[in-house]
Amino acid sequence: MLQAKGAQRENSLISLLTEVDGLACSSIGIDRSSVVVISRRNVMLQGAVIGAGVIASSIPGMKALAAGQPPERRTLEGLAWNDPIVATYRDAVGLLKQKSAADKTGWAGLAAIHGLNPGAYKFCPHGNWYFLPWHRAYILTYERIIRQLTNNDDFALPYWDWTTNPTMPEVFLDPKTKDGKPNWLYVDDNDFQQDWKRTWPATDPMPSRFVGPAVLQDILQAPDYESFGTSRPRGQDSLDASWVLKRTGLQGTLERLPHNMVHNSIGGWMPSAMSPRDPIFFMHHCNLDRLWAVWNSLGNSNSDDHFWKDMTFTDNFVNPDGSSYSPKVSELASPETLGYTYGLPSTSIVATSFPNLIALQGKLVTLHASGVPKSPDVKTFTASPSGLDFGTISNPLTVPVSVDAGLIAAVSRRRPVSSGTEFLNFAAAREQRATGARVFAFVRDVATTQPQNTEFRVFLDHPGLNAQTPVSDPGYVGSFGIFVHGEHGGHGGGDANPSFALDLTGAMQRVYAGGQPPSGKIDLQFIPVPIAPNDPVGTLRPGAVEIAFVNA
Repeated sequence: MLQAKGAQRENSLISLLTEVDGLACSSIGIDRSSVVVISRRNVMLQGAVIGAGVIASSIPGMKALAAGQPPERRTLEGLAWNDPIVATYRDAVGLLKQKSAADKTGWAGLAAIHGLNPGAYKFCPHGNWYFLPWHRAYILTYERIIRQLTNNDDFALPYWDWTTNPTMPEVFLDPKTKDGKPNWLYVDDNDFQQDWKRTWPATDPMPSRFVGPAVLQDILQAPDYESFGTSRPRGQDSLDASWVLKRTGLQGTLERLPHNMVHNSIGGWMPSAMSPRDPIFFMHHCNLDRLWAVWNSLGNSNSDDHFWKDMTFTDNFVNPDGSSYSPKVSELASPETLGYTYGLPSTSIVATSFPNLIALQGKLVTLHASGVPKSPDVKTFTASPSGLDFGTISNPLTVPVSVDAGLIAAVSRRRPVSSGTEFLNFAAAREQRATGARVFAFVRDVATTQPQNTEFRVFLDHPGLNAQTPVSDPGYVGSFGIFVHGEHGGHGGGDANPSFALDLTGAMQRVYAGGQPPSGKIDLQFIPVPIAPNDPVGTLRPGAVEIAFVNA
């Protein structure tokens, strides 16, 4: 039995290695019999090997099986409808839904922590650097209540790894279980007397451009916490609780793509402030939480800024007995200290050994903190859309930005980043990526319509951009979705439109490989497209576009 499971894990890993960047194991000299051993080292995040042993969700964390370890959060892949993990979660959801709406430890009461009605958020932050720790504490609140409610102290919430398994998990899709009982994980038209049925087709996978291996690679290559987990709210100067709800930070790939687009794609409760009323919310957010743990396990450090680590989420959460739970952000850094694990290996990487990475991190912190360069190695150029028009699917919005042509040339000449296969550890690949000229686009204060149905794509200098231009085009920079769109707790966050950070380096190298524009002007272009073919398409207009050149 164990031998068969080991073979299954090995095949899954080999499949992932083959999928990422289209490279097979044979192309990098990895023998099948050694894959599982290699996966336990912090090797080669880039290209073909993207930390495969750490992120392959079908590989159980062996450390979590050792005596004394906390319960392990496991992937939903391969868990049958009657698996004890699924059954415990399903039963607990049923018990919580049957509690009074006035009970703050019931399904409705707990969901109200996140949002009071579809358009009004309460405590939850989006679009700033508290997004990850707040949701970690929120998921933990449910996990602890479920353990107490079901008398199962070994229970840990599973996660939906939408990269490896992009189709919605089967255990959420049928109104009845196979033995004819109600499936409390299913959401239908009668839930809470409103039409909140999930709209994503059960057999359709989440698009690779939202959750695929290339997106995952981009997420895990983030050089600092604010690039990984969204940056601080603009201008933060205190630990006042109102900053938790201000969504004026720059959303990186993790939040702007898989988080926002999976919420919006599923439909029903999910694209709203009341998204926790859908049981799949927690499988989605467990995977985001897992990716944070993976990023940390690869030698990346969280922010050491006082305004991040010392913020307290006062009375935001509840314990199983209904009393308040008010964790400080610094108390939420390690899953194991909170009573669960993903079974990830620890790292022995010494960050101070990599001067270019440290230099890049410092410059990015400066940009995130002030938006104003305080270093000769950081140059920024800002422009705003002319006129009053919004970008539409038939008429993309172009924002011309005048920049220094010499800086474009420096980025274009930058040595292409290696596949990473020659490195013996992830940190060496990180150091190489941090070397040389980089360029970022900060798209601020984006006003939109129909955000729940729309993917917003960004291109660089494409002469004939239209809705059919593929994301494989050399000028494609990236996409973003907008999850938070409405009132945000009444604490000053709801009046700000969201902002996004995109790395322009690769697109600039591809577009200007034959020579940079002599004028130094670049066109950043925005086009909205539907998430699903028949969705109504929205519009967009950024308040400003900032191009930042950073030389480590």
